[in-house]
Amino acid sequence: MASRRYKRYLKITKGGLVRIDRGAIREAAKYDGKWVLETNDDTISLEDAALGYKGLMIIERCFRSLKRTQIKMTPMYHWLSRRITAHVKICVLALLIERLAELTCNKPWHAIRRELERLQVTKFFNLNHNVYLRNEISTQVRKLLKKFKINPPKQLVCLENRP
Repeated sequence: MASRRYKRYLKITKGGLVRIDRGAIREAAKYDGKWVLETNDDTISLEDAALGYKGLMIIERCFRSLKRTQIKMTPMYHWLSRRITAHVKICVLALLIERLAELTCNKPWHAIRRELERLQVTKFFNLNHNVYLRNEISTQVRKLLKKFKINPPKQLVCLENRP
């Protein structure tokens, strides 16, 4: 009963027992596989609203993919319109990068990403220094970087003095 997701499918009998509400399940089954969209813009067609929502899902998927990289990003909660706009722009930029990579390589994004994830940097340290070294670049990754017109990173990425 504590779950908001499942509570609507349960009922409490007069004897105080929790039982599955079969009627609520049948009612919910009517909506299986269907979308219910709500919009405050009555000037757009149903098809445009559905396509816009599907596009939003793609953009959000790209943004989640971007957040799973080594870029340090924290959860974002937006209340200001300028922050919402910035979030949307970052999502669209992530989608643009993904699509350009797909068109350049004639491969799906998940295959490109899997190859690029092989390129890694390892941190080594001693009492005086932090050393960041790149691993050996595979021929597949080298070909991808060449297609993207990106120079491979140097073997020694960074050398820091430790305090």
